Amino acid sequence: MGEYKNSSCINCSTEIIGKFCHNCSQKSNTQRLDIKHFIQHDIIHGVFHFDKGLPFTLKEIILRPSIVAKNYIEGKRVRYYNFFYLTLVIIGFTILAQSFIDKPSFRNNNPNYLKSLNFARENIKYILLSFIPFFAISSRIVYRKVKLNFAEHCIIASICLIYFLMFNLLSDFLKILNLDDNTNPIINIITATTIITIYYQVFSEYYQNKRYLNVINAILTLFFFIIFFVLLVSFIVLFITMKAE
Repeated sequence: MGEYKNSSCINCSTEIIGKFCHNCSQKSNTQRLDIKHFIQHDIIHGVFHFDKGLPFTLKEIILRPSIVAKNYIEGKRVRYYNFFYLTLVIIGFTILAQSFIDKPSFRNNNPNYLKSLNFARENIKYILLSFIPFFAISSRIVYRKVKLNFAEHCIIASICLIYFLMFNLLSDFLKILNLDDNTNPIINIITATTIITIYYQVFSEYYQNKRYLNVINAILTLFFFIIFFVLLVSFIVLFITMKAE
């Protein structure tokens, strides 16, 4: 048993003999997430392998996002569908839904503005995926005293992105049904509140005696993300403007 990390299953507490739990198939040598493992296993495995936990994972993320994040970080991963692949699936549905929405006409006919808009539309999936590292960087800056590495912050960020995409899908469906009058501000407020709540709940055990500080940190995480994203958009516009000259 010396070569394995756990003698009992971290997922269901069954005694383990070998590399996998015979009850739930959880690995016995669950390791802490790091960026190498995150890329090699989570991203590559997520793209090229299909698991059976997508409906369960989506339900759990909707109902208990902070619990899902904590479980995944702690190593209880066998029951969950890969977050990265789930994100790609929802992005695919988002792009599909937007194809049914009439593109708005813009009064601003500035060529650089229109080129920037077209660039964003053509690269929307990459821009959306950039939410993950930006959220991870933001939360790692704010929660630097909590000993989570970058890959573990990416897990929390992935769940926040999934929530953002689901609310965005809701907004798109309302537009398709012509029921979106004055709903965008409400959906944006709900999305922001949900993301702040997720960060608050995930880190609540570290701030049991300073809940107000946890609230401030959760808000700061979203604030820093917005700054990083605005900088990304500004960089794209600047790049396209310089390229056009």
